[in-house]
Amino acid sequence: MALDLRDRIAGRLRNLMTAAPEKGHRQATVLAVASNKGGVGKTTTAVTLAIALQRLGARVLLIDLDPQAHVSAALRVSPNASISDVFNGKLRDVCEATYPSAWDELDLAGSEKTLAETEVMIAAKIGKELLLDGALAVARTRYDLIVIDCPPNLGTLTLNALCAADHLLVPTDMSVLALEGVSDILTAVDTLRTRLGRKLAVCGIVATRFDKRTTHLNTAIEQSFADLYGTSVRILDTRIPQSSLVNKAHLAGESILDHAPTSPAAIAYKALALEVAPLIGLERLESRRTRPGGNALDATEPFVPEAVHAKVGQAG
Repeated sequence: MALDLRDRIAGRLRNLMTAAPEKGHRQATVLAVASNKGGVGKTTTAVTLAIALQRLGARVLLIDLDPQAHVSAALRVSPNASISDVFNGKLRDVCEATYPSAWDELDLAGSEKTLAETEVMIAAKIGKELLLDGALAVARTRYDLIVIDCPPNLGTLTLNALCAADHLLVPTDMSVLALEGVSDILTAVDTLRTRLGRKLAVCGIVATRFDKRTTHLNTAIEQSFADLYGTSVRILDTRIPQSSLVNKAHLAGESILDHAPTSPAAIAYKALALEVAPLIGLERLESRRTRPGGNALDATEPFVPEAVHAKVGQAG
């Protein structure tokens, strides 16, 4: 504990003695990807969506707020800094904890298992929910989009992400338990809006690990959701199908967009990017076809749910 305290004091002294990071000329939209239940493809959705939107022309920062560090594991990268250093005061801004990925114009701010200890440490701080928001002041000016992969709970780290975010995307499988988790997150969003005055918009719920064969169950769950929330929160048109290729891509340290670009899951994630982009204010992204790691998406083509779903069905 004494050593940790000395490290934090030394970090703050370094911050006082060094120049503040320079601001850029962009204004990022911050998208939190959160689910109160594990195993619903949350990290896969955050990573793949970040890569897909990068290919649409956005400069993207992907932040891993999960102490399990699944983002770094999925992309086979070793962070040279941790987001923990931002929360414990060693670094002033998230941009100081970023490092480049294998994809041009996509940077990462990685996590590590000590982030769980950091979460406990900051739990007693006044204004603990706003630490990340304050630490994004410079990072927001260097990117078009910041995607935050949240832990699968509603702890302090997730609340930080929700307070810092402009938009929220909630991945869920089509099960009763998963939708109960969605309800918990939406309740938390309402609390943050009313008590802390946060202007967090829910851009939608995305159905993951979707099995089109369970038609009656899918319809019943969608109807239950509509009965609860009406038109205030909707399930997005894009459905992400179950696919063993996603796990194979993880094992290879690749995105499904690169590992199996014509698979139903890859097609669905491309469709999700095209559907989400205008919902979070990125409707004017231009396609860049020279990026490494695969072909860019066609950002000039309008999103047509029926056409995309037909492609997914044909690929399956």
